[in-house]
Amino acid sequence: MESGSEFSSILNVETLGDVAKRIHLDAGDTERAALAKRFELVSVELLTGDLIAERIKGGDLIRVRGRMAAEITQSCVVTGASVAAVIEENIDERFGPPRETLDEVEVRLDEADPPEPIAEGGIDLGEIISQCLGVAIDPYPRGPGAEIPQQYQSEEVKISEIRRNPFGVLTRLKRDGE
Repeated sequence: MESGSEFSSILNVETLGDVAKRIHLDAGDTERAALAKRFELVSVELLTGDLIAERIKGGDLIRVRGRMAAEITQSCVVTGASVAAVIEENIDERFGPPRETLDEVEVRLDEADPPEPIAEGGIDLGEIISQCLGVAIDPYPRGPGAEIPQQYQSEEVKISEIRRNPFGVLTRLKRDGE
């Protein structure tokens, strides 16, 4: 199985027996630089994962769980200065045989997500850690003391008001437009 991921470590599911397998991954310099570019970061100083891969009863499903840790540097959205961040996240994913292509899928909110498909007999553990990092990154990092300029603060108030009561804002807009 080939992967286009910047940080790739393929677990061949055929080598996974009945006993859980512990796996430690540590991204190297080149991998961290490529991930910094992918996620538009100043840098990724550390990216590690401590995972456990195991077969779920019945043998068709694989569970990958564990912890991801990262140290990154981003640019402050206000000043552009470097902002350091430490990220630690839990990982708990399930993988199974590829699903049949369906024209229609029924989604129920009270059920767990279906397992991710196992592609070409392998699971890319490095990509699992990379995706976990990507989701955990603060999309609007601010350095200590970074203030939004006054001319933009009223917009920020409106956004927080919308989050609090979106229908109240619509009512006020309707009144203002009359």
